[in-house]
Amino acid sequence: MVWWSHLSALGGLNVTALLALAIGAWLVGARSWRLALAWCLLFGAALALSAASQMAFIGWGVGIRSLAFTGFSGHAARAAAVFPVALYLLADRGGARRADGVRDRWHYLALLSGALLAVAVALARVKVGAHTPSEAVAGCLLGLGAAGLFVARTRAARDFFSPQPLLLGLLAATILLPVADPLDAHQWLTAAALKLSGRDRVYLREQWGPAQGPYVPPCASARVRFDYLCT
Repeated sequence: MVWWSHLSALGGLNVTALLALAIGAWLVGARSWRLALAWCLLFGAALALSAASQMAFIGWGVGIRSLAFTGFSGHAARAAAVFPVALYLLADRGGARRADGVRDRWHYLALLSGALLAVAVALARVKVGAHTPSEAVAGCLLGLGAAGLFVARTRAARDFFSPQPLLLGLLAATILLPVADPLDAHQWLTAAALKLSGRDRVYLREQWGPAQGPYVPPCASARVRFDYLCT
């Protein structure tokens, strides 16, 4: 279980958001403005869609009961968007002076490695009980779709990159980060969903309906803001 927890944590915001920012910074530093904008839009869209789908169930009960689907796994989506792109960019830099055929093989190997790591994170989310298989698979496919669109855009652009150690250093550092997520993103989504829906009870997967009692934030009352948010 500890091993699965480590894998699951790689999809946390403390890892994936940092790497996403590093990718954007690398692209901006290389003056690849259009690629930087494309990356921000694609990664942001994946985050927004996964968050919206989870809020839709928490606040309104929107989901697919037959599949036990209550929203895209955010961890799986973020990992699948970030890791293939990060490894692809590193492989491109490493293969920049190689023959095209060799460089393409490095690219494909990097993409495959990132995708396999993302699949491992999705599987870990199921193993630790955070998501059902349908939610983990859907989140992984969402993130891989964003990564695939970005990689297709980079291959069309062909405007790579001045050498930067930033991405490699951040990739190594974030892999070694502690397991625990410092930011409970689900709690923020819950607070937002309840505020927007005007309800005081969350919908629960176990009974596929609203909880029996009002939602109580998981913190001392002195730390509660806006009725539902722990700060």
